Amino acid sequence: MMGLLRFSLCLLAATAGFALRSSSAEPSLRSLSSQVDSQIESVLQAQQLKPAARASDGELVRRLYLDILGRIPTPAEVDAFAEEKSAEKHHQLIDNLLAHEEMPAYWRSVFDEWLNGNALERDFGRDGFLDFMQEALATNRPWNEIARQLLAPNVNEDRERAAAYFLALRLRSGDNAEKLDNLTSAVATGLFGLQLQCAKCHDHPFVDELKQDHYYGLSAFLSRTQDARMKDTPIIREKAEGEVSFINKAKEEKSARLMFLDNHLITEPTRPPDKNAWYTKGENGLPDAPYFSRRAALADYALQPDSAFFKRALVNRIWKQLLGRGLVEPVDQMHAANPASHPAVLDLLADDFAKNGFNIRRLMAVILHSEAYLRSSRWEQSGAHPRNNTYAVALLKPLSPEQLVTSVGIATGHYEQLRLKHSREQKGPPSTAPPLALARTRFLRDREVQEFAQRFRNQSDSFEASAAQALFLSYHPLPSKQLLPGLGNLVERMTKLKSDDEVVSEAYRWVLSRNPTPDELQSGGHFLVQMGSNRKEACRDLAWSLLCSAEFRFNF
Repeated sequence: MMGLLRFSLCLLAATAGFALRSSSAEPSLRSLSSQVDSQIESVLQAQQLKPAARASDGELVRRLYLDILGRIPTPAEVDAFAEEKSAEKHHQLIDNLLAHEEMPAYWRSVFDEWLNGNALERDFGRDGFLDFMQEALATNRPWNEIARQLLAPNVNEDRERAAAYFLALRLRSGDNAEKLDNLTSAVATGLFGLQLQCAKCHDHPFVDELKQDHYYGLSAFLSRTQDARMKDTPIIREKAEGEVSFINKAKEEKSARLMFLDNHLITEPTRPPDKNAWYTKGENGLPDAPYFSRRAALADYALQPDSAFFKRALVNRIWKQLLGRGLVEPVDQMHAANPASHPAVLDLLADDFAKNGFNIRRLMAVILHSEAYLRSSRWEQSGAHPRNNTYAVALLKPLSPEQLVTSVGIATGHYEQLRLKHSREQKGPPSTAPPLALARTRFLRDREVQEFAQRFRNQSDSFEASAAQALFLSYHPLPSKQLLPGLGNLVERMTKLKSDDEVVSEAYRWVLSRNPTPDELQSGGHFLVQMGSNRKEACRDLAWSLLCSAEFRFNF
């Protein structure tokens, strides 16, 4: 019990500063949020739609912790928010959570899923890549700088070496043609929001501006990339020669030009006549560097502030992550044939993102401070439920695998048990607890936690639980053992409480981040009475039923 209390107080100390200081959101930032709302409001008025009211305090505190830190709040954090009287407390909490050390520890996995989620054989080098993303997010490194390190990492630099995983991952299997296709698809979708596969064999059948030349033009920038290894780290190298050729629809063989998606052509300098000048010798086991890097040339041009593809792609990804639906859907189909639901909003956010140095946290803050984000998910007006692309009402979002396993761990006490275990195993004084971000990453690297999360990686945006997932939550030892009473966890605390109302309240506060309603208190108490003297089993079943509920499984 005391361990969990210390844990709650530790988390509270890191996040409850909003009770002591005013919002730090810049006036220009909040003004931009208002402009976003004005654009959405004008569309709603044109459709004669009145948006849902702002979400309740209870809904917002849970939503903000899940969206920014990737976990449910503790009861202490919920209470601190409820007790704060400032009318600005929602905005203050947003600012503090964006500055919280757990934010990059969670969002690194969000970026990993965007960039690498569909790739196979992800294990080798993934921890290093996650650490790279966490450090980049913790220091608020500009997105164009991060993207350059993904596209053309300087493997001589320790900080950048792990970024090579993004491309090296695509070079692990298949023949040369398949590897190049994997590289082209990863760069096009991950950095520029475009799926180019339909332009591989011919011009895109539905999108006039996407030609076969664009697919192979992008491929030409990547075609000289090869995988390499330095000790236990996957890296990449680049050849100084090699061309891409393809067959067009007229059955003509063409040599691909270095052409970006906006038709811009890059001319490669003449290769030195002396082959010894083609490469600069690598040192300390690092690969040789070519006299001209096609990938670096691509990064120099395509990651600039005026590159519409680049600045719009991440804006759309983050908007979808926070609001449940992209301004452009699907997020990898950002072209003229698939316009944004709110073009002015996308342009406004993309231009500000580029103008302010591709500041990821600023972009997130602008969206989070908007009324569009703060709306309730309850549609209580007459008439049909509005379409999702109106943003008139908040969308229900299924918890991601990482949000789910972390929140289950927080609710049951398993997170705290592993944190204390890691603390005992670390060097130094026994009382020295690892920082919150380190505790979070250690928790997610636990083998059983990873196995738990893996069970939920096949879900779609509109979550429908499979029978296998339901059986897993009901009978598998991994979730079941978190509900065995012991070491001050949730079920043990419940069994030690004397009042049935206290038992029910303890379960609701830790699992659903709220107090039970009078009806829930009554039905929960009735269940405990029915179970008779088997108090431990009754407490376990009550907690389990809440963990399996739709309310827990969704961010609403």
